[in-house]
Amino acid sequence: MSKKTYWKDIRKSIGSSKGRFLSIMLLMMLGAFAFVALKVTGPDMQRTASAYLKKQNTMDLSVIASYGFSDDDQKELATIKDSEVDYGYLTDVTIKNTDDAIRVFSNSKRISKYELVSGVYPKATDEIALASTMQKKYHLGDKISFTQSDEQGILKKTTFKIVGFVNSSEILSKSSLGTSSAGNGVLKYYAIVPESTFDSDFYTVARIRYNDLKNLNPFSETYKEKLAKKEKALEDLLYDNPSQRLAQLKSEKETSLDANQAKVDAAKSQLEAQKAMLAQLPNEQQLAAQDSIKQAQAQIAESEKQISDAKTKLDSMKEPTYTTYTRSTLPGGGGYQTYISSTSSIGSIGNVFPVVLYVVAALVTFTTMTRFVDEERTNSGVLKALGYSNSDVIKKFVIYGFVASMTGTILGIFAGHYILSRVIAEIVTGDTTLGSTTYYFYWSYTLIAIVFALVSAVLPAFIIARRELSEKPSQLLLPKPPVKGSKIFLERIGFIWRRLSFTHKVTARNIFRYKQRMLMTIFGVAGSVALLFAGLGIQSSLGKIIDNQFSRLMPYDMIVVTSDDSSSQKELTSVLNSKKVSKYQSIYLSHLTEDIPGLSDKQDISILVSQGKNFGDFIHLKDPKTAQDLTLTDDGVVISEKLASLYHVNAGDSFDLKDENSKKHVLKVSAVAEMNVGHYLFMSQKAYEKFFDKDIKDNAYLVTLKDHSSKNIEDMSTKLLAMDSVSAVSQNASLIKNVNSVVVSLNGAMTILIIISILLAVVILYNLTNINVAERIRELSTIKVLGFYDNEVTMYIYRETISLSLIGIVVGLIGGKYLHQLIMNMIGSDSIKFGTEVGLSIYIIPIIVVIGILFLLGWLVNHILKTVDMLEALKSVD
Repeated sequence: MSKKTYWKDIRKSIGSSKGRFLSIMLLMMLGAFAFVALKVTGPDMQRTASAYLKKQNTMDLSVIASYGFSDDDQKELATIKDSEVDYGYLTDVTIKNTDDAIRVFSNSKRISKYELVSGVYPKATDEIALASTMQKKYHLGDKISFTQSDEQGILKKTTFKIVGFVNSSEILSKSSLGTSSAGNGVLKYYAIVPESTFDSDFYTVARIRYNDLKNLNPFSETYKEKLAKKEKALEDLLYDNPSQRLAQLKSEKETSLDANQAKVDAAKSQLEAQKAMLAQLPNEQQLAAQDSIKQAQAQIAESEKQISDAKTKLDSMKEPTYTTYTRSTLPGGGGYQTYISSTSSIGSIGNVFPVVLYVVAALVTFTTMTRFVDEERTNSGVLKALGYSNSDVIKKFVIYGFVASMTGTILGIFAGHYILSRVIAEIVTGDTTLGSTTYYFYWSYTLIAIVFALVSAVLPAFIIARRELSEKPSQLLLPKPPVKGSKIFLERIGFIWRRLSFTHKVTARNIFRYKQRMLMTIFGVAGSVALLFAGLGIQSSLGKIIDNQFSRLMPYDMIVVTSDDSSSQKELTSVLNSKKVSKYQSIYLSHLTEDIPGLSDKQDISILVSQGKNFGDFIHLKDPKTAQDLTLTDDGVVISEKLASLYHVNAGDSFDLKDENSKKHVLKVSAVAEMNVGHYLFMSQKAYEKFFDKDIKDNAYLVTLKDHSSKNIEDMSTKLLAMDSVSAVSQNASLIKNVNSVVVSLNGAMTILIIISILLAVVILYNLTNINVAERIRELSTIKVLGFYDNEVTMYIYRETISLSLIGIVVGLIGGKYLHQLIMNMIGSDSIKFGTEVGLSIYIIPIIVVIGILFLLGWLVNHILKTVDMLEALKSVD
């Protein structure tokens, strides 16, 4: 039998229902678009970063030695199997006549190579290559000068000619470079010079690259697990190095001091001998030599004082530190950690957001295909009567669903792979030096999207068509008998039903008459509102984290850490009591780096100890659930919320903590405090001395300035760091910048998803409204013939859509709240816990959006119904 009529009928079905065809196509396109983009962006970014790190041969682990690496240290590191070790120098200085801190590295040619952006690598001792972020301020051939500490300065020169601009594979962020010991305490730039520019006998940094890790994805769990083992082995290897290095340095210093003392003793003996010889000379000659003798005695006294000071300094000399770092914990490695957090968060959103979107799209598509089969009932009967088999007729509906869904899905797949993923990646990587992301095609996600489309559009077409075709052609040529009428629940409540107008009674009956469409409208709108609420809610929660952490919970401006040098303590006290400082409080501060089970990277924990029951107006300890103030006790510690979740502890529980000497201590939790950023333990002095079994005295100050501007905070930090009695200054402004980089990247991604949610709401409401009008066209034509005005006809049917949409909005807001909480709990990093609080506007905006869409669609429906040919509609069945 010729198939010409058959294919013509299929083309006619598509052509006569362009709105339905486009709706299915758009629903599937949006689903594939969001799903594919969110699933591939993370892997694309990771593969790009992985290739870059491999190309630059970036270190796996680094060790920074506070006193440098001795020959014995280097021999010990050389015993690490299947690895390569490269040594270098680094020092923090300031750009001359500014407070801007810059870290100067020796150029590394083997491990953690620097990427040349322009110019050449420095070769002469007076040449330098700056970070590429400095190209706007400096040009090739310019001169740049630095100021370095007199005691710690190890650069042979301080003025350099700029010969190039580079990127570091260890410092990925353009703006969040971490802290510095120079300037205002915030590292702003970095640069490289030849190794010969450094005037030091000992290397200060060792970079290690492991051969068995080179070909692993650095973002994979396998890499992280192997690296954690190697870091532990490295720490064990260097465990006794501090004491050995201290003993070696003391021995060398003592030998040198003994030699100098011997010279002084010899000079004293020589002077005494000369004085004895002078005693035999005439008085005139003795008087003439007195000035020379006094000068020699002064020199000897000065030398003895220097030796005495050196011995005192030697006696108080602390053990050196050998600190191991991964790529994310390395000073300046905040950009790497932010990159990991952002890719992980986008992947987490991709596990939830598209699923909800696809479920909603699939439900609406199912309803659309059901309606399409019903509409084509008569044509199906004609085809069967003409001799076409059931499989041919079923194939017609399957082809329709397949073409519509596959067209949309394929468009969504390619747009997701190469457009949306590009937009999201550029937002996330905008503050990094990685450059453009390389985009790949993923067949796995493509096939999943195709399967989703087949299940959503093709499968329902097959099932419904097969059910319909069980009837004989003669039955298919007749319209479906109307559903048996029945009373709805509202009719049984007489005092309400009697007060309803005719049109409202019709609306109520029709809502329950078309149960499938009722449920699809409610869940379709609810799904769109839930996605919109979640997207807006995530943006709102992200925006609140900085204000909540640094204005509500920790409103201080800086922490000033004091040194053992008390010579300028009066100067520090004077500054703290100056007019620029609003208030300050002394505390004890210590930092620990802990291995927490289940985490690949070590976590930095800050311990803050107060002599009182709280930290005054500087730190507000609050219960996460009740927001009530917490107080410090003498028998427990207050632990920050994120750290408590990592240790899986609550109030009354205990957990183990290792101190800087790896000695284990058992701490009891008295309360859990709300904290969004970082890991903290708060305790009273008695509690600290009880748990750690040692006496302490305050070594830091919490400081709040009268002027909270970044400029004023930086100026104050510079002034404080210049004092011998201050060892470090930690600014909240630095932490805010790090957190903000994560927030900005996720905010941009959520803006795109919000737009997709709005488009989904438009398509769903249009689709369901279109179905409603098509199903009821004879009924609408009848009431129009009976004399109803155009607006009355529109509201006769559109009132149902409005009522169901309002129910959908309520359901969507409830579901959106839980969806938002689920996603927020998933996207937090190891050290950041995003809150779930949202503003009132997040509830209002989805309502306004849906009402706006309903208003526009109402205008469109009114326009369509005005142009309906009533007579044609009434006779169409016959």
